[in-house]
This record gives sequence, structure tokens and C-alpha cells, in this order.
Amino acid sequence: MRYWGTNGGEVNTSDCFVIGLSVQLGSALKGMRILVVEDSWQVAVALKRLLQTLGAEAVGPVACTSDAERVISERLPDAAIVDINLRAGERAYGLIDQLLDKGVRVVVTSGYSNLSNLPAKVAGVLQKPVEAAQLLSVLQTGRTNAASPEDCS
Repeated sequence: MRYWGTNGGEVNTSDCFVIGLSVQLGSALKGMRILVVEDSWQVAVALKRLLQTLGAEAVGPVACTSDAERVISERLPDAAIVDINLRAGERAYGLIDQLLDKGVRVVVTSGYSNLSNLPAKVAGVLQKPVEAAQLLSVLQTGRTNAASPEDCS
């Protein structure tokens, strides 16, 4: 069983990713467009690589609200992974509200354990370092086209 965190570890795409059920790596999030909003370049690149390995179209990364708003205005993502603390001390609460108002599934990440003032509608709150298994579970919850166990070869 392999779990890939956001530490930038290399993923062998021929391996099968197991999270309670087996899914083929390249199809777990197939068809999903996911925005990455993260101010730490290393974490952002690792998240983007993980999402691409899982079959998602990873958009970004962006490190501030204004860049995220620009990306959203061009094409709305299906989901967004948003760090609560962004570049130059900016907080992402307003961005999270905007995304939720547009029907975007939001997963919040943070290095802090106590996050108050988060809308109840967020799909999940994940503590950094984020485990791939947790992230995949939150992103797949409610998807009708999530890969099934027999998809693993």
C-alpha cells in the first residue's frame, strides 16, 4: 500500500494506488479540473504533480487571491485546494466564500490545527502535511464518476 504526501516524492504511474479500494492511478480524478491555491512553491508543485498523477487537470498553482480570481474568471474549476494563509499574510476566507458561492468544491489545507470561521460547506479541512489518501477521499466524495475497484489493472 502506498500513500503519497505533498513532499514531492516521485510517483510510479504503473503502480496501483490503494485507499480502501484499488484505483488506477491515472483515472482516480479523471475529468476533474482542480485549482491549487498555495503560497509555498514546493508544496504547490507537489500537489499539482499528485493531482496530475491521479488524472486531474491541475490548474495553477497560484499564491494569492487576485491570481485565483483571474483563473476562476477564465474557467471555473470543479474543485479547489486552498491554503488558508497565502502570500504576504493574506487570508483565503473571502476566496473560499467566492468559490463556494459558485458551486466549487473546496478543500482547505493548513499547517494550523485550529481553524475558526471556515464555512460549514467546505468539503474538507486537511492538516499539512497532506496525505494523498485523505485528499483523494475528500475530492472523490460525492463524485458519480469516481473510479471503481475493478478499474485497477
